[in-house]
Amino acid sequence: MKLAFVVLLFGSSLRVIATDEALVPSAATLPQWPMVNGSALDRNTFSVRSKDLELIHSTEGPGSFVVRVSGKPFALGQSQPLLGYLTNGDIHWFDLSSATNRQFTLLAERKAIKAHYEGTDRDGGLWQVDQRIAPGSIPSSIHIQTDVTVDRDRSVVFLPMLLLFPGASSFGSSKEQGLFAGLEYLENEPSSSEADVIGPASKRQVPDTLKITFPLMAIQNQGAYLALTWEMLPQFSAVFDSPDRLFHSGGHVMGLLFPGCDSKNREEGSLLPKASRLLRGGQTLTLRATLLGGRGSSVIPAVEQYVALIGLPALPVPVPDLPHYVSLAAGGWLDSKIRENNLIRHAVAGGSFPPGQAADAALWMDWLSVKEKDTAVASRLRTVAKDVRLSVPPENLNVSAVGHVRFPVESLVYGHVMESAAQTEHAARALLARFEPDGSVRYHPHAGGPDYAKTHFSNEANGFTSRVVLDLLEAAAFCGDRELIDVALQRLRDMSKFLNSVPRGAQTWECPLHTPDILASAQLVRAYTLGYELTGDLTLLDQARYWAWTGVPFIYLVNPADKPTGRYATIAVFGATQWRAPVWLGLPVQWCGLVYADALYRLARHHPKGPWKKLADGITASGLQQTWPSSDQELQGLLPDSFVLRSQKRNGPAINPATLQSCALRYYGQNPIYDFRAFRKNGLRVHAPGLIQNVSERKGVVSFQVESWTDQSYFVLVNGLTKTPRLKINRKPVERFSPQEFQQREGRLVLQFEGINQVELAF
Repeated sequence: MKLAFVVLLFGSSLRVIATDEALVPSAATLPQWPMVNGSALDRNTFSVRSKDLELIHSTEGPGSFVVRVSGKPFALGQSQPLLGYLTNGDIHWFDLSSATNRQFTLLAERKAIKAHYEGTDRDGGLWQVDQRIAPGSIPSSIHIQTDVTVDRDRSVVFLPMLLLFPGASSFGSSKEQGLFAGLEYLENEPSSSEADVIGPASKRQVPDTLKITFPLMAIQNQGAYLALTWEMLPQFSAVFDSPDRLFHSGGHVMGLLFPGCDSKNREEGSLLPKASRLLRGGQTLTLRATLLGGRGSSVIPAVEQYVALIGLPALPVPVPDLPHYVSLAAGGWLDSKIRENNLIRHAVAGGSFPPGQAADAALWMDWLSVKEKDTAVASRLRTVAKDVRLSVPPENLNVSAVGHVRFPVESLVYGHVMESAAQTEHAARALLARFEPDGSVRYHPHAGGPDYAKTHFSNEANGFTSRVVLDLLEAAAFCGDRELIDVALQRLRDMSKFLNSVPRGAQTWECPLHTPDILASAQLVRAYTLGYELTGDLTLLDQARYWAWTGVPFIYLVNPADKPTGRYATIAVFGATQWRAPVWLGLPVQWCGLVYADALYRLARHHPKGPWKKLADGITASGLQQTWPSSDQELQGLLPDSFVLRSQKRNGPAINPATLQSCALRYYGQNPIYDFRAFRKNGLRVHAPGLIQNVSERKGVVSFQVESWTDQSYFVLVNGLTKTPRLKINRKPVERFSPQEFQQREGRLVLQFEGINQVELAF
């Protein structure tokens, strides 16, 4: 098998970007070179094994190895490495496998193997390449350390530190999924396509390292996967192409090259940089990488393995403490340009977001008033909150909102619960019209607008569908109508067609239906978590966990620009608005991540052993870092729509504080603004503005305690009742429901409380 290189052309804008670099010729040809033939490994081999993963190395030369997953060939190494360096302005190519004084040794060392190569290039430079391959620190992982040294200075333009070719000589160029964290989330489709972004930004084979959210590439096919992770250093660039159109291996390619790739020194997607990088004589260049592999129906096990191997990073610092955050958020609601008298803008962006009614803004201001130590500021918050709330019709309290994270809680604080429940039931029935007879929700372009489905293989996507399913589930759970709940749960189960797929298509107001999207992950986590809460069906909880993992590749688990803000920032989509601009690769949009973080906080209650709370805390902390400071009078306390990592610049529109505040409560260890519990044995559901705890249930009896955050009276909604219950509050029987409110036909009971209360209902 031959491995052919493409011809790479560069424009006239090349320049030297460091004193030890030289320009690469404007046209450079990479010659063909052959790969190892898998059949050559039948003799003279050494192997390293770690559970489901095995690397078998031939004595033929460096890179002459096969990787097997679960006993089956999965990938080949690059058996005849070729490197390029500049001499007098010309590229000299050096084939390590054909040097005249070539030496190669392969030795076993306990469970590891050591490969040593040395050879002299045509200009007299002696190169040495050493590799140590050993089982990794977790099962099904193999660690590879590559050390490269040359005895005299070389201006390097191409030095492959490690290249892998999944599918070569096995399953070929097909796959079921592929992943390049921060850039690609694929099904059986080509990487670096224009399905999500058109133009130069679509070339992601060798990207700016800043765009990699954490070092992980993976290919999954036929029930197995192979992944590569590495120590991220600026001198190395990552290469990923699926299928492999760079080397024409017949499979896929993933690996690491020297020199690195940033926003200046390389056209993204090009194997050769604009300028060489000096490797000084006697200097050792070291790459540490790890192969991960095993059985799996998606790339998600690779993401889980990465987190098990590396762990989650420390939470971002510095962030404000709770009192300073309360002051900052209060300034956002009271004194920034987000408010105009009693009306609230969703965001500040010229005249793009006119002010309107917003009951959730009143709610968040009232919460802040309870926490604010400055009595004058607390009084202002309460006064403004009341004025903002009174501008909202009572029946719209639960739906009049400016935040991206919403709860059916406003009526539980301000009253009119029964009206809100009736309005929610009406909205739920209206949502049923969105579904086709088979339970699907199909995208249809707006008249005269772009067709965002034109680059997708279907007019359905899990992110598009899950928004409607989630809205239906939440409305049904609040109004308590059993028929609506059953229909909503069936629509949730209808989404099994998306099992083990890529999260995509949640932002079709501007992004293609095909585009991988963290907001889709967020909606799916929330929908399946709520489905589990309503039913106790563990398969729904498993789905919530799966979709939670699908959001992880959008999160920076490394510090991308070595600046204070960056870790736990979140990429919204692996694509661009209307396919062209803005391009969101490498440009965090934290509000999308905060919606995902809210879903993780809710999931963590049911799966506390998962990484969900720390991920959510990290995303929230990054949001706190990104928020405009109090020194900016007009934008204080507001969240940037996007954040530029290298310059640490905040981009508008400037978003109201609600989305961040919904997660900040959890980050600071406060009681939730809203809580929900389902008592499945008795078919009851409880909604409260605070923490529901000390729950117990047996047939015919449920009990729970409510601890609200508000210092005023509040309401608790119980639905699902089939007859008038016997009620105890704080262990005392209640003979008359007044001021409690009971609708027997609808099965709804509204309880009015102050402070902490223990409730018992018997039937």
